[in-house]
Parts: sequence; C-alpha cells; structure tokens
Amino acid sequence: MKRVLIVGSGGIGRRHLKGYSLTGRVQLAIVEPDAGRRDEAKALFGITETYTDISEADLNSFDLAVICAPANFHVALMRRCAEAGLNFLVEKPLSVTMDEVDETLALVHSKNLVARVGYVRRVADEVVTLRQQILDGKIGTLRLAYLNSSQEFPKYRPDFQRTYYARPEMGGGAILDAASHLFDMLIWLMGKPTDVSCLYDRLVLEGTNTEDTCLVSIRFQSGAMANVTINQFQKPNIARFEFIGTKGNLMLEHSTLKFADDDSGKWQDERDFMQGLVPTEAHQARFRMQADAMLDAIEGKPCWLATLDDARDNLRVALAAKQSWLEKRIVRL
Repeated sequence: MKRVLIVGSGGIGRRHLKGYSLTGRVQLAIVEPDAGRRDEAKALFGITETYTDISEADLNSFDLAVICAPANFHVALMRRCAEAGLNFLVEKPLSVTMDEVDETLALVHSKNLVARVGYVRRVADEVVTLRQQILDGKIGTLRLAYLNSSQEFPKYRPDFQRTYYARPEMGGGAILDAASHLFDMLIWLMGKPTDVSCLYDRLVLEGTNTEDTCLVSIRFQSGAMANVTINQFQKPNIARFEFIGTKGNLMLEHSTLKFADDDSGKWQDERDFMQGLVPTEAHQARFRMQADAMLDAIEGKPCWLATLDDARDNLRVALAAKQSWLEKRIVRL
C-alpha cells in the first residue's frame, strides 16, 4: 500500500480522495485547515490521519502527494514536496503567474521526482482514442482545430461566486480554470504553442472579478492553428472539438467520436464512449483512472499524464491570452 497525502479536501480534493480510495492501493491522509472539511473527509473516506498544515506532516513518510489547494498556493506546495523528495500530482492550473515557476520546476527536475499535473481528460478513453487515430494518420497531417466548450456554469456550480472561480488571483475564470483543459488537449495533440491572441470579458455572470467568456487563437511550432471558444452562461451544454487534417476530420462531441473524409455531410465510425454510463459516474471514474496512472508512474511504469513542462506551456498560453487582449496584440511565447 502506498501512503498518499491529499493536500486540500475541497471539491476537487474530494474527487481525488474518492479516486485514490477506489484504487484499493493506498493509505490516505489529508492536509486541510478547515475543521468542517476535515470532519467531512473523515466521515466520507474513513481517514484517521489529518493535518491542518503541510508543515505538520512528515513528508518523508509518504510516497505521493496530491496538491488540491487553490492555484495560487501550488508553487509553494510543489517546492515543499520537492525539497522533501516527495513525488506529487498537482491540480491545474500549474500556477496563476510565472513567478518562481521555472525555479521550482528546475528543483523538481534536479530531484528526479515523478511529478504530473491533473488534466484528467488525458485518461478519458475517447480522448486517448482520438489522439491515437491522429497519430496513426487517420486524418493525414493535423493542421487546424476548433474547440468549443460552453455551458451554464452556475447550474453546475451554484456556489461559484463564493469559490476560487470568482477570484483571478486564485486561478478562477474561463481562461485559467476552464480553457486550460482545452489548452492541455491541444498541447498533447498538436505540440508546442508559439503565438497567442485573444478576446475575453465578463459578459453575463455577476458577482465575480473573472471573465466568463474567451475566444483564444493559438499557433503551434508545426505551423498548425487552433481556436478555443468558451462561454459560461449559455443554456445548451456544448463540448465540440473538431480536428482537421489533410485527409479528413475527427470530431469529438462530448463523449462521441466520429470521422469524415468527404463532403457528404455524413459522419462515419461514430462511437459514444459513454453509452450506457451515467455521465457523473463516468467523470468520477476518470479520477480513479488518473490515480491508478499516477501510482503506476511512481512504480516506474509509463505515464501519459501532463508533465510540469506541458503545464508550464499551458500557463504561458493562458497568461498570453490575457496579455493579448489587454495590449491588443498577438503575443509571441
């Protein structure tokens, strides 16, 4: 059994707690300053080892830390783990600024630690299959992508005005919170980003200091391009990602993957990867799959979860997107 320390037991922390507990491979402990959340974690997951601050925990006694604190604390917590020689998974985004990011990543690399970032879509069967079909050349050379992920966010997070989402300094908003998932998908599928332009604003949602809408354009080292569109107020829940190559297109719409290579208007090879599943349960299952992948990684097995360098590129895209709109220019990374 591996000893795993979950740092932060809020909403995302609870998903990790459940995911790791379902692996049957771990003994869990938590760091949580809020007494109510500590008690809730004890009751839900049978945890007996709890701390109010990471300084109270003997990090040398753990095999892995999972950092689920707000993003503005990520760098300090990653450095704490690195100094103790502790492998870790950190939730997204990597940080909210580039302050001390490069120095911290250099420290982690110097310690030869297993460190990954929690972009959970990398374990989704439909995304893994999409990537493999692109690598196999099903659509020829990938040159363009359109990604739209939009929904009525308050319906799913009615408390959004009281959470990190409302505060840009904590990693909230459409760009750092929501779009970073799509930036990670693009980095995994299309490579290193080089140029970014963006429009963003808070068009509808009240009670926050963050944007609810963004239109981000990205160019990659290969010359390929992508557009990411997000709004967090529309009624229909849209997740439509189209990848366009020299020989055809692949479309991932929610969990359904399909292919087209002519102008008939008909899609082929259509497969719904969640057919017969409850979406909320399938989403939680990804956290168990991610936990297994991370536990495998610290045992020396191959791992395709996002690296710290991937997440650094991701953060630079997000920050460049904001800079682009504020300065009214395309930002070169």
